[in-house]
Amino acid sequence: MLVVATVVVWVLVLCEVVSAIRRPGPVRTLKRLLAAAVFAALGTLLGSLLILLQCFHAFAGETLIARVTTTRRSPTAFELRYTPAGGPEALARTLELEGNQWAISGGIVKWHPWLTAMGVKSYHKPMRLGGQFSSLSQQRERPPTVYPLEPEADRFWEALYWADPYLPFVEAVYGSSAYAYVEPGVVQEIYVTPSGYLIKRAAR
Repeated sequence: MLVVATVVVWVLVLCEVVSAIRRPGPVRTLKRLLAAAVFAALGTLLGSLLILLQCFHAFAGETLIARVTTTRRSPTAFELRYTPAGGPEALARTLELEGNQWAISGGIVKWHPWLTAMGVKSYHKPMRLGGQFSSLSQQRERPPTVYPLEPEADRFWEALYWADPYLPFVEAVYGSSAYAYVEPGVVQEIYVTPSGYLIKRAAR
């Protein structure tokens, strides 16, 4: 909507200028030019607001990638259902994990800020889902339960990781992980931001 308003205002500026040129006359021309100046100021304001909103979304935007629900199977085990956002239910996966927390991890490629400002989103690929204990002693007693979301390593991420020092358009290449407590009956949503993964409870 803001884009449309900005375009309309600048079209009005052009119309006023053309009218001032085609219909000469000191008073009429002055009125047209004043109107054009007012519209130009409004158009500049709207354009600046549009750029600010684009930059804000680029550097702080969140993209939903999956939803998670959990079911307790025992005091130390739970079932997790992972459903990719925007995909068919057939792509959902159900995993048996141990712990009182679950975690997602994957690779992130953060582009140089000037590319981010232009709207180029950080590259990411979720690679693993796992269960873990918040208690360090419990975690030491049991090996972690981890399942792959992708069958193989992310070769693109690995290539950029090793080439990073020689790529001026890449700011950082790293792994990102986020974890949350098991909350049966609650839908938890996984988002990716320009800097990594984020988990939120779904709005009710």
